[in-house]
Amino acid sequence: MQQLIKDADTGLYDAVLVYKLDRLSRSQKDTLYLIEDVFQKNNIHFISLSENFDTSTAFGKAMIGILSVFAQLEREQIKERMSMGRVGRAKSGKIMEFNNPAFGYEIDGDNYKVDPLRAEIVKRIYKMYLSGTSINKIKETLNSEGHIGNKKNWSDTRIRYILSNPTYLGKIRYDGKTYDGKFSPIIDEETFNKTQNELKERQTATYKRFNMKLRPFQSKYMLSGLLRCGYCGATLFVNSYVYNGKRKLRYNCPSTYKSKQKTRTYKIMDPNCPFKLVYAKDLEPAVINEIKNLALNPQSIQKPVKKKPDVDVEAIQKELAKVRKQQQRLIDLYVISDDVNIDNISKKSADLKLQEETLKKQLAPLDDPDNDDKIVAFNEILAQIKDIDSLDYDKQKFIVKKLIKKIDVWNDNKIKIHWNI
Repeated sequence: MQQLIKDADTGLYDAVLVYKLDRLSRSQKDTLYLIEDVFQKNNIHFISLSENFDTSTAFGKAMIGILSVFAQLEREQIKERMSMGRVGRAKSGKIMEFNNPAFGYEIDGDNYKVDPLRAEIVKRIYKMYLSGTSINKIKETLNSEGHIGNKKNWSDTRIRYILSNPTYLGKIRYDGKTYDGKFSPIIDEETFNKTQNELKERQTATYKRFNMKLRPFQSKYMLSGLLRCGYCGATLFVNSYVYNGKRKLRYNCPSTYKSKQKTRTYKIMDPNCPFKLVYAKDLEPAVINEIKNLALNPQSIQKPVKKKPDVDVEAIQKELAKVRKQQQRLIDLYVISDDVNIDNISKKSADLKLQEETLKKQLAPLDDPDNDDKIVAFNEILAQIKDIDSLDYDKQKFIVKKLIKKIDVWNDNKIKIHWNI
């Protein structure tokens, strides 16, 4: 379409021929813009075969406006029918997806059925949370057991989603509303409501504790999740112990740590890694000192050189849009029709999902936000740091997490900081 508009300005053609009016555009506004501001401005005739008129005649010019209105009306009616179809399905208790059921359920034709193994894990998650266990601890516990029933390691986000998803009450959620489903609940209403109240209370308590706009449920220690072994690249884990009545923190490399129980959730990169250990009391001041130096000289941050992509981005994006359009058509067919073959749709949906993921992986290296914007945001944080030494531990931790992407660590407390730009 954009090329059509560009060519109009150059006089490349003197007429546009379509089979039907809505093939030019499905929007009344866009249709009239093209005819009046593009075609007529450049003395280009517009002809529609089905409606049997052209803009070179007075009648054709009058009919353009009338038919555009009806084309727009038709599209709005289709949208309305689709929306009513979706709402109707939700109200009747029919599920709204057929490829990605909520954890704990399986697709059973036009409905859900409970997966006994995963349903017990869902119940356990709720029970642990209401007993006072943090989301992070639930995650660590499930992962240490081998993330049974889950294809990959559990994350805080996934557990929090399970704890707040009304699907486990036997409800259908659509367009911000919930409806009674025709499948069995996994969690009773009393447990679910208690959980929602507990989620709100813990989040409120976290905000009050930090006294600033922080994300709730942050890691406990300043450098948790940021440290990488400078020798093998493994993520360092924190080890807490008591010495002379005082709690001490040190960071170990899972590749060299003796206790396998503590390292089950960490990837071992090199069994012969020479890393020993480092203490938080040595690393944290060193990191804070680097931030202080950077705040005094923010120009020392070099803008990363953006590599030229080796893929045809435009072609991949077009193909991705095509796949997503097919997915939407499949969903529409499923929603408005009561006699479709659910197995065929599920198989086709899975194929399209695989195509989408493959295309997204090709674009993944290019999806980072623009470096200029990241540098501006980075420097805005730096500009607000007047005396980081005077801030309490939680506020220092907040700044560290915002400014730093990762830190490579070697023996003797040698570090290399990778800034978050």
